[in-house]
Amino acid sequence: MDFNVLSTQNWSRAFSVWIEDIQVVCHPVVTAPFVIRYNLLRRARELSRTTALGVVMLFALHCTRPQATPVVPAPEPVAPEAHDTPNDRLDGHVYTESGQASWYGGDDGFAGRTTANGELFDPLELTCAHRTLPFGTIIEVKNLETGKKAIVRVNDRGPFIRGRVLDVSEKAAKALGMHGNGTARIRLHTVDAKGHPAPVDPAASQGDPYTIQVAALADPANIARLSKELRATIGVVNLQEAHAKGGATIQRVRVGSYTKLDDARKAAETIAKLFKDRGLEPFITREE
Repeated sequence: MDFNVLSTQNWSRAFSVWIEDIQVVCHPVVTAPFVIRYNLLRRARELSRTTALGVVMLFALHCTRPQATPVVPAPEPVAPEAHDTPNDRLDGHVYTESGQASWYGGDDGFAGRTTANGELFDPLELTCAHRTLPFGTIIEVKNLETGKKAIVRVNDRGPFIRGRVLDVSEKAAKALGMHGNGTARIRLHTVDAKGHPAPVDPAASQGDPYTIQVAALADPANIARLSKELRATIGVVNLQEAHAKGGATIQRVRVGSYTKLDDARKAAETIAKLFKDRGLEPFITREE
């Protein structure tokens, strides 16, 4: 059939044929991707619903589950041997004490002298001087600097130097590894004859009162002045003659007589407050 460009019918027919061709050619191309895309979206929606439900359930379980309480370890107890203060009760209890120790019996002139319990001091024996433990008490001493130990017996009184708690013999000083240094940081506790920890015998302290040593002076004027003040404020004053290192004669100024350690301690605290401007540091000892 001839095509007349001037005829409207020919143009109408040509347009219809052209549209039909487009529909026929493009139909399978447009429909297939649309179907595939639709199926993928539907699957995605289904999966998202399932996933969302799972997330909500997990969140709900997490929020409703009780929180675990953290376990905090209890602090380790401090061993009694770490304390520097002595046992408050001597009788019937193992006595423990820590502090500075020194030794005597070398060239200081104490060898051969009479100790506080009446024995002659022998530097080659394992003995010691303590301010309050009854005579005959056996103690184990440990040098905290070297770890060495020695078992000694109390047969003397002292030390009478500020800051020290024990004086040991020369032999004990060598056993403890403190002979060269002269002093050492020690810890002590009472033991029995076999070296086992043991309490202080209550009977050993009977008839052996406590007293308070306020000072050890050599000048007679100072001794008289301090004694007068102590009599006016505390009570009876006792003077004990002693020999210092080098042979100098001194007077130990002491006050009071107490059968209970607690009473002696309270009196010592009162004296320390009254004479704190003098630099005095009274300590408790026995009356021997």
